[in-house]
Amino acid sequence: MGKGAPWWEGAVIYQLIPRSFSDGNGDGIGDLQGLTSRLGYLRWLGVEAIWLTPIYPSPLQDGGYDITDFQNIHPELGDLSAFHRLLTTAHGYGIKVIVDLVLNHTSDLHPWFQRARWSKRGSLERDVYVWSDDSSRYSQAPVLFRKFETSNWEWDEVAGQYYFHRFLRHQPDLNYENPWVQEQMLEVVQFWLERGVDGFRLDAVPFLYEEENSRCEGLPQTHAFLRRIRQKVEAFGRDILLMGEAIQPVEEAAPYLADDELHGAFNFVLTANLFAAVASGSSKNLMVCLRESQEVVSGCRWALPLRNHDELWLGDGHLIPPEVIQTIRAGLHQGHGHWLNWGINRRLAPLLNGDPRANKLLHGLLYSLPGMPCLYYGDELGMGDWPGLRDRDPNRTPMAWTPERNGGFSTAPEPLLVLPAVTAPGYDYRVVNVEVQKLLPGSLLNWHRRILTSRRLLPALRNGDFELIESSHPSVISYVRSISDMTVLVAANVAGAGASFYLDLTPWKGQRTREVLWGCDYPIASENWFVYLPAYGFSWWLLGEVDQTPLNHELVDT
Repeated sequence: MGKGAPWWEGAVIYQLIPRSFSDGNGDGIGDLQGLTSRLGYLRWLGVEAIWLTPIYPSPLQDGGYDITDFQNIHPELGDLSAFHRLLTTAHGYGIKVIVDLVLNHTSDLHPWFQRARWSKRGSLERDVYVWSDDSSRYSQAPVLFRKFETSNWEWDEVAGQYYFHRFLRHQPDLNYENPWVQEQMLEVVQFWLERGVDGFRLDAVPFLYEEENSRCEGLPQTHAFLRRIRQKVEAFGRDILLMGEAIQPVEEAAPYLADDELHGAFNFVLTANLFAAVASGSSKNLMVCLRESQEVVSGCRWALPLRNHDELWLGDGHLIPPEVIQTIRAGLHQGHGHWLNWGINRRLAPLLNGDPRANKLLHGLLYSLPGMPCLYYGDELGMGDWPGLRDRDPNRTPMAWTPERNGGFSTAPEPLLVLPAVTAPGYDYRVVNVEVQKLLPGSLLNWHRRILTSRRLLPALRNGDFELIESSHPSVISYVRSISDMTVLVAANVAGAGASFYLDLTPWKGQRTREVLWGCDYPIASENWFVYLPAYGFSWWLLGEVDQTPLNHELVDT
């Protein structure tokens, strides 16, 4: 590994769907050529890494997470040469590239599965997947997609057996008890390392192995195989991020972050509690969640998304407590008919009823909490969604670049677009787009750029220690991030009404406090430091500069 802190510690990661980001050849489908041409924008915005959802050949029954070839590029997106140009250009801008890697399953059209179903029982080819004559095996493993599936088993007429699938029926699970499968997936990792990628987002890591009388999640064998992947990337000689999607509570996700396993994992429980705080106007449960997350895994190893290509929460009540789910449902704008599985199939802005204050608040927290903030493409604009599209497509619509036809995403005729551009009132691409917002100093896009610039200049927010500070107001959360020579105070009001409160800043008494985003001086720190935050307001203050002004500046209550 390289010397010093790895590149991902506190890095801002921008998640994008290549098919929906930018069309470079005019066929209506986003591709690697189009993405490469937009990397300058991402550099301008201030993100440090991009995470690409699957780019592999696929029948696209599940957004590319049903793969037919792990070592190639979907022809609609380009080829390996186009990927090389993308990587080279991104690295020239100082941007890292993370690819999605689906370890648990393939498409049922993958040559491995087609060969398996036609091969004899007990053969090496058949044993690449998990088969059974009895569909009651592994009965304690919950069905993850109950909206679509009633069982984790599917009968295959050709094979004359059931095959196991923790996800959708067209995504059969690989059999990791088979050493050949392990070696093949390690070869996939090696292949993309040799192509030059900077990291992997490992999809659905808890489900690799099965065992009777268990939930078939997070088994010791799974952790053993993830350690083999870690050894593979460690031996490659440069910093490679392994970021796991462990769809589990923090105490169950924590083992994946052992020193010899993954570098990072998503904290979906924290994401849900961020939304629940805004929905309820109370910071209590959010503070409990933050405290528990740091007690379980301290430092900056949690990946922190607000929205992404999936649901707001995944699971069957095991991941997110029912009371948190009900708080979100009661307090946020969901519209009608937009609930899928157990989550919210919406983009961030419509979910917040278009309120930019709540949008800024959540991102202000995201960018200042310990971890790796994950920004979903278009959320920096406040993009809307398209309710009523198939499955989870409503929040995967084309990126809005300009007021021109198709939002500048593609020159193709509108019927050929991968998905329709958003035209809903308040979110029309002719108004909500990069070109227009760049020209408006007060736009959400320029706010994101300004706050990311500020964050880049404050290393305490990137990898500093974290400490919650008790406040006197139930709607306020406050904490400090600190390194040896810098301390940043953060306070946020999660309610839709203003909040006045006191903070005990005794450890910094007599020191200067300066608001970061606008550079305004505040009264010097004291044991009863008074603050007012408007509805959904937040601020960052730089602490630690000794104040030399007269003592009458200690009148902090005025």
